[in-house]
Amino acid sequence: MNKMATRTISLAVTSALAVSLAACSSGKNETKGNDSVGKKEPVTLTLLSHYAGAQEEKLKPYVDMWNKDHPDIQVKLEPVDFGELLKTIQAKQTAGQVADIMHIYSLWGGQLTKNKVLAEPPGDVTDDIKKNYPDASIKGASIGGKIYGFPTEVNAYALFYNKKMLKDAGFDNPPKTWDEMYNMAKALTKKDGSGKITQMGFGFSRGYASIVDQPFMSLMATAGGQLISDDLTKAQLDSDAGKKTMDFAAKFYKDGISDVSFSVAKTFPAEQTAMTIQAGWYAGSLQGTMKDAYKNIGTAPLPSPDGTKKGSVAYTWMWGVNNKSKHQKEAWEFLKWFNTVSVKDGLTPEGGFLLDAFNSLSTRKSDLDAKPIKDKLAGDTVLKTFVDALNYALPEPNPAAGTEIQDILFKQIESTWTGQTTPDAAVQAAQKDIQAKLAQ
Repeated sequence: MNKMATRTISLAVTSALAVSLAACSSGKNETKGNDSVGKKEPVTLTLLSHYAGAQEEKLKPYVDMWNKDHPDIQVKLEPVDFGELLKTIQAKQTAGQVADIMHIYSLWGGQLTKNKVLAEPPGDVTDDIKKNYPDASIKGASIGGKIYGFPTEVNAYALFYNKKMLKDAGFDNPPKTWDEMYNMAKALTKKDGSGKITQMGFGFSRGYASIVDQPFMSLMATAGGQLISDDLTKAQLDSDAGKKTMDFAAKFYKDGISDVSFSVAKTFPAEQTAMTIQAGWYAGSLQGTMKDAYKNIGTAPLPSPDGTKKGSVAYTWMWGVNNKSKHQKEAWEFLKWFNTVSVKDGLTPEGGFLLDAFNSLSTRKSDLDAKPIKDKLAGDTVLKTFVDALNYALPEPNPAAGTEIQDILFKQIESTWTGQTTPDAAVQAAQKDIQAKLAQ
């Protein structure tokens, strides 16, 4: 696409200016020292996101590029920590101090549209998104069938494994079935004389709801199931796929193959855990942490019960505009530039930012066709796993009670890992509570 032309501002001709111009023509310079008469103040847009610290530093050059070329529309960054983002959006909305542009986790979409926080995009934005993004990205940026913003971070889940640890244990390839995954994890797990795990064959990440729920839902997808129906009205955890997944995940902990106290976040990059399930962004984190040892990392589609079905869940972030913004037109102008215009080596600002900040990929077609990304995919089998997964991943459901439902599932899953409840009891309890939230 051609780069957006710089937007021009017409000067309002007031009667006072007309008088001063007439005075100038008669040789009297009565406007000296008052050259700003009639000029419009630039529009300032606030951009609220969780891109803080090093991520903000990667985002800022692109915003500076826009601000330099668009003196009439200036964008001001307002970063907050991820854990504070939703609360900040809600607090600002209540106080009437709304941010014009927001970076939104799609799970919050149902809640934010119900509360009339998100504005619907203009038609040209909707048409562009439909034409230029994969289905998983489009669905992730949609609420109730309507697109509400540009997809940004779109991450699917796959199996991360340590090639060296598997090879040392006699395995040439990663598992393709659930049984293979269990048996390989059992063979890879090592314990000391007291029975304490010193090397774990497989483990799930812990810490917060999404990092527990999304891998679980991805495994459930390989069994042919999904947590909530497409119309967001029915909980489906008590399906055959849901019950099988809860049993399978709990079995690693029940049988002593995995231990909740053996932190995957620390032990996988330290090459003390052999396999885990994570999203594509994790590759960039591992590269920074593991340095030369990163060469031992491999990825593969998630194992499925029979080894034939591919399944995953994709979660999405999107750029949206506040419904109460006084400058919605200008906000969408910036977002169109940021997400659609090629500014460097064929990449959009969004595509360049994701590559710079996370070593991850924009899902926009023009970004995926750009040389930097094609070169990267040609030599990076890890990234290719996750690009391929977007072709079959299910979008994470985003009902109005999405965050509450996420917490319900999180607590029940972890209760089976710690032995506080049985998988069957966890399924029934979560099914009942999730259905109640959907019915509200």
